[in-house]
Amino acid sequence: MKKVSVIVPVYNTEKYLVRCLESLVKQTLEDIEIIIIEDKSPDNANEILKEYEKKYKDKIKVFHNKTNKGIGYNRNFGMKKASGEYIGFVDSDDWVNETMFEKMYAKAKKDELDLVLCNFHKMLEKENGSLEEIQVDEISTFKNTTLKKMPNLLLDVELAPWNKLYKKELLHGVSFPENLKYEDTVVVLKSMARAKKIGIVGEKLNYYLVRSKSETLVMDKKVYDMFEVTNMMIEELKSHDYYDDIKEYVEAMTIRNLFRYTLQQKYQKDNKIRNDFINKVFDYLNKEFPNWKQNKIWRKRNFFKRLIESNKLLTKIYCVIF
Repeated sequence: MKKVSVIVPVYNTEKYLVRCLESLVKQTLEDIEIIIIEDKSPDNANEILKEYEKKYKDKIKVFHNKTNKGIGYNRNFGMKKASGEYIGFVDSDDWVNETMFEKMYAKAKKDELDLVLCNFHKMLEKENGSLEEIQVDEISTFKNTTLKKMPNLLLDVELAPWNKLYKKELLHGVSFPENLKYEDTVVVLKSMARAKKIGIVGEKLNYYLVRSKSETLVMDKKVYDMFEVTNMMIEELKSHDYYDDIKEYVEAMTIRNLFRYTLQQKYQKDNKIRNDFINKVFDYLNKEFPNWKQNKIWRKRNFFKRLIESNKLLTKIYCVIF
């Protein structure tokens, strides 16, 4: 058994792949395996992977899909192949600090953690190829905890898999929904909800790249997947006996997540989808959380931002103007 398995789906990231792989093969944690799933990539990624697999045959395992399967399938496949005591996920256009997995594994073992978090750098790729760091709120260092004891993690933690280390047993029975966008939020949420002990390494160890044509900015009809993903998250949280104690945080998380995507409809090219999605978000909140406008946590948000978010017409005007 390896100490850590790192799962890396690869699709159309030739431009960034070497930087990602170099950050992984140079990890100071030696007892590590790098599981790469090449998802029928149309670029030169396969040739790059052949070189690295040959050079680092003791660390790298490459699997090739005969057809494009999508990131959810690839991550699930990687988890089945992983032999590590702990599992990490890295996107192939991102990269990590060379000490990341050593530090996170050491923290996990020392404190017997199911889930370890770290902070991250958010890097914006400009049109000329240069990088600019975007300031993001860091997670404050906290004592080892659970979601029941610290429900604000629902709002403070980025619901993405790449700045975390998961005990393999924690992921038993957990899988990424395939063929859905935003599928990673479900796995992160389930891991947080089920973890008996969560800890943090208070350093920025991951570099998350925002590309100009990133999937997170491309808006199409797949945005409707957000409703199914949201239902999955709420269903998971309702299955725990501490749900009533954290309900206000669940409501605030749902408000924030859905409004993030109403405002991102400014990238939506189809006006009909944009307006329909915004309408459906308000319908969803009114049905699931009838008193959402009174949520004390959400009401701490900047007044003007809250004013736009809470008004359907203002949201639509914002998306048109900006």
